[in-house]
Parts: sequence; C-alpha cells; structure tokens
Amino acid sequence: MSSACPVTLSLADPAVQQCPYPMYATLHRDAPVYRDATMNLYLITRYEDVVAASLDWEAFSSEIDMRRDVAVADVSPSDELYRREGWVVADVLSQVDPPRHTIFRRIVERLFTGPAVKRLHSYLDAHVCELIDGFAARGEADFLAEFALLLPIGVIADQLGLPRTAAADIKRWTDAYIESFNPTISAEHKLECTRRIIEFQKYFMGKRAEKMAEPAADLLSMLAVAERPDGARLSDEEYLALCAQLMVAGNETTRNQLMASMLMLIEDPALQHRLRTNPGLTPRFIDESLRLESPAQGLYRRCTRDVTIGGTTIPAGAIVLLMFAAGNRDEQQFPNSAQLDLERPNAQRHLAFGHGIHSCIGRTLATAELTIAVTRLLERLDNIRLRPGAGPMRYKPHFNMRALESLDIVFDTRSLAPNP
Repeated sequence: MSSACPVTLSLADPAVQQCPYPMYATLHRDAPVYRDATMNLYLITRYEDVVAASLDWEAFSSEIDMRRDVAVADVSPSDELYRREGWVVADVLSQVDPPRHTIFRRIVERLFTGPAVKRLHSYLDAHVCELIDGFAARGEADFLAEFALLLPIGVIADQLGLPRTAAADIKRWTDAYIESFNPTISAEHKLECTRRIIEFQKYFMGKRAEKMAEPAADLLSMLAVAERPDGARLSDEEYLALCAQLMVAGNETTRNQLMASMLMLIEDPALQHRLRTNPGLTPRFIDESLRLESPAQGLYRRCTRDVTIGGTTIPAGAIVLLMFAAGNRDEQQFPNSAQLDLERPNAQRHLAFGHGIHSCIGRTLATAELTIAVTRLLERLDNIRLRPGAGPMRYKPHFNMRALESLDIVFDTRSLAPNP
C-alpha cells in the first residue's frame, strides 16, 4: 500500500467536512496512509496504524505549535496581540511530549479517576434532571441550546468553581480556541479569536488571584497553588494552559457527542424503545455512538525521523493527523463498521478518546455524563423525533471537529408516576 490514491481527497473539501466517512472508506481501501496535499498533512487511517503511531511518541511527536505549524493564515498579528495585551501560552498537555507532558498530566489526572468521578454521579444525575425539567412539559426543545450545551458547560463551571452565569463566556472562549486551531481559518477571524482568548486569559488570571486569597474545593483553587515536582508554583502561562485544556476539553466534545447520540436515537425508534426498556444497554450504546461519531476526528503529530507505517514512508518533519474517527470505522477491526451494534464484542476499544499517553484524561467523566444523560432523557421523553419542517442536518464546517449545527426535537412526555 502507498500514499498513491486514484482520486484527490482532502479534509478541506466542504463536502468531506459534512460527511467524511466515504473518504475514510476510500483511504482504508486504497491509501491507508495518505498525503492530503491541500492541507499539507499525512493522514493515518487504519486502526492498527493509528494505535501504533499513538504508542510511538518518540517517532510521532506531539511537540507542535498549533498556532503556527498547522496554520495557513499569517499568525504574526495574533502573536503581536498576545505579546501586547495577553500571555503567549504554550501547551502543556496535548501538544507536548514526556517528560514535560508527564509532569502536567500527573497534576490533573488524579481529579478524573474512577472513584473521583463516581462521587460525582449523584451531582451529575441532579444536573441532568434539572435541565430536562426545563423543557419536558413543553413537548419540544432546542436540544443544543437547552441541553447539550448547558450540561457540560455547567459541569465544567461547577468543577472549576465558576458561576454558571459564566456559561455564555465559557462557550465563546471555547469556540475561539476550537476555531483558532482550524488551519483554514482566515487571518481576520484568527485575530478575532485571539481577542476572545485574551479575554479568557485575563478572566482566569483574575480568578487565580481570588482562589489564592480564598481557596475552595474546586479545580481552579487546586491549579492556583499547584506545584511542579521541583516545588515551584505553576507559571502564569502554565496555569493558563491547564485552564484552557480543562475548559475546552471539558465541554466542546461532550456537547457534540450528546447531539450525535440524540440524532442516532431519533433515526432509530426501535433503538429508543430497546434502551428505554433495558437501560443496562445504555453504556454499550454510548461506546458505539462514540465509535461512529467521534467528536474529535484526530490529533496532530510531527515525525521526528523518517517513519515507515502502513507501507508508506513519512519523511522527518512531516505533520501527521492520527485519524481516530477513521480507525473507528476500520472494517478489519470493527466488521460492519457503519452499523451500530449493541452486541459488538470490542466496542470499548474505540479510539474516540485517543490512545496512548495522550488519551483523554476526562474519559471517565465524559462517559458518565453521556450515560446518565441518555438514561434520563429516555426515561422522561418518548417518541423523540425531529421537529416537523426541520431541514437536513448540517455540520459545522471544520476539518477535525464533528459538530451538528442544531437539533430541534419534539417528543411525548412520559409520566414518572409509579404504576398502581
């Protein structure tokens, strides 16, 4: 197999951004390691190759400056604005290698262990039910605005120790980060994202001072006084990098997955009924929905040397995208991969949370949010369907984030009264 492909494909194609799965299938068949000439990226798409590259962090380095190394637009105006009005912040988790990565991952990973998340289940359940109470009696909802957006933002705000009134700001700042990482962004829009990110920086630096003066039992208080192994406090830039990572990863991907899972339920009324009558199957549904509609399609790497993988040699210095979403639809790993299968024996081996040392720290929390949300939604809402007149589903134009633009639903409200 080689990077040669009978047709020209690119993640920059608007049609591909609306539905990338035909492209993934073509690449699996004809060019599992493919150079996207438009994006100047190598795409690794087969499951076993994605896993191998994820584990080989020395050859496939995460040391990438997302503002420069994958940008098409001139970033110098943004750089100048950061220097003049904000902080020039380098990543400390997703885009760094050991030993630096190990230091900062250890600071935050203990907050997301299984026991730590289990202690949040009652809180998560109450938060989910509170949101459903806001629209259940109406028989209709803007699912994005009234649930999928509010649940993860509320959770991350509560855990960070921020007021829920900051939800709109958290969304604006999160969107700015996500949009700024899009290589196809214009210079003007990148500058506007930079302004919003500096607004985030100033707000969180103010919160650091507050938390240091009056610490509480929340993540920001912990980060405000966190120390590196040498006993030194986190620098302002390190603190801001961790805050951004927790804020963005804590709500964007969960929001998008809630939307994708709800659409799957709408498209399959029999599945709704099956999960409603057997809620013990819901965790399997969550795994399959994550496999089929991974909210983050892949992550960047840079080759530190010439690497041969999947029969193709990628040159040293090349930027690579590990396509987790493509690996999740690899027929060699998941037969009938386009089908949702609640009996799939290896469903938990999906790559929606990445793999290796950079796998998602918040996997356990995100899975708990999704499972509790779907369970309670099906318990309270029956015959969930699209609002009449809804047009075709549209996805935000992004090469890497899989996000529905909207999802308006109608439903029959189920009674929770016990049977006589």
